Amino acid sequence: MRLQKKLLVVALACAFPLGSALAQSAADLKKEIEALKAQLQLLQKKVEDISQAADITPLSQQVNRIEQKMDLADNAAEASGFQGMKINGVIETAYGYNNIDRIHSFNATSGYASTNDYGGYGMVQITKESQDGEGVDWTLRLLPGATSIVHEASVSVPLSKTQRLIAGLVPDFQGYEYAFPHSNSTLGNQMISHNALFDLAGATAYTGAGMVYTLNGGKGAFKWMVANVDSGSDSTDSDYTYSPAYYDVTNDAYVTSADSELGFYSANSYLKTVALAYRADWYITDTSYIGLSGLHGATNRNFNIMAIDGGITRGDWQYNGQLTAGQQARAAANGGDANWTGVSGFTSYKIVPRLQLMGRADYIWNRTNGGGTYVVNGGSNTSGLGPKGLNSAGEIDYDADTGYATTGANLTRLTFGTNYQINSNTQWKTEYRLDLSDGYNFLDYDGTTYRKDKTTISTALMLSF
Repeated sequence: MRLQKKLLVVALACAFPLGSALAQSAADLKKEIEALKAQLQLLQKKVEDISQAADITPLSQQVNRIEQKMDLADNAAEASGFQGMKINGVIETAYGYNNIDRIHSFNATSGYASTNDYGGYGMVQITKESQDGEGVDWTLRLLPGATSIVHEASVSVPLSKTQRLIAGLVPDFQGYEYAFPHSNSTLGNQMISHNALFDLAGATAYTGAGMVYTLNGGKGAFKWMVANVDSGSDSTDSDYTYSPAYYDVTNDAYVTSADSELGFYSANSYLKTVALAYRADWYITDTSYIGLSGLHGATNRNFNIMAIDGGITRGDWQYNGQLTAGQQARAAANGGDANWTGVSGFTSYKIVPRLQLMGRADYIWNRTNGGGTYVVNGGSNTSGLGPKGLNSAGEIDYDADTGYATTGANLTRLTFGTNYQINSNTQWKTEYRLDLSDGYNFLDYDGTTYRKDKTTISTALMLSF
């Protein structure tokens, strides 16, 4: 028993120094931890003080620095020629098929026309605006791949706050449709194809000079130009060359295709048509307008065209309409004066914000002197206009005494389509179009048979930027 007590005393004696050492070590560690916490708090306070400290740089110096940076950026943009410049464009990849050509056609176009040769493979537009909108505006619109690559090359110079001088090559003023589909993105009245009045009853472009006026604080606008009109029509004399009769302006007489045409061509091939073009618009509300336009040519080709058009938007509905009447001397099938009247109506409805249903109806009356319009001078085997065919062999209704065509064909065009807005820059469109002539005026794919109808189906993906 005594031995066990001795062993216990020895064990306790050995344990006391170890416990003292452990206690001392824990206390020191605690002190070090508290010291680290204090240092961390001090560092956090310094970081907060730095982040909350205000910029002691005077405000005037800060403003001067910003102005200097802006001036340097403006100078660089001006020196490089990019100040006030904007580049945009459109390309439309389209598929089409019709019962006349019977060709499955895939094309990259500008949306301006159905063929690459006329409308190009796309459109690129460069505009430059000087002096913050109060200076000279420049526009250059190009159609790569087209027969005429330049669609517009114009300048607009301010004379006052409400008057501007315009000059250069400018598109036709008439109608509710624009040449390119992206131009109508807000109105939504552009289908894959254009209406019949745009295609067949009006001019394409003017080259000259005129004025633009802003009226009644922006409620109205008026513009006019004195210019050459469609020089391509002048150089080819396409408005006179239709068999069986031509008009010889040199001898003031009709001649047949068997007669010499030397004097006819030499008398006209170097002349250019000079015309007065104008347009007035009145903006009834932010979503409705009415416009009146006219084109009157006197030199070389003599013609008069008047048109009235308008549009209105009501919720998901869109309506547009146009009425056109025209006359052109010596442009009919029998060499006489051509007269035509046309009407076009468009409507659309948005089923949902991205999906739109569209419909359009066009009619051109064209009976006088065997038919003829501004574009279709004398006759055509593809447009549905011209002398009225009596049968599928293309036999024309001629006057027994004069041998000239007496009756022109009228054209009806019905178009239905959809437009799906994929995003703000991309649209997918589909279209069904039916052209109906009251004569046999469509030459079929076999080259010998004539038809009264032409059916076209198409779809297109349009990208604009």
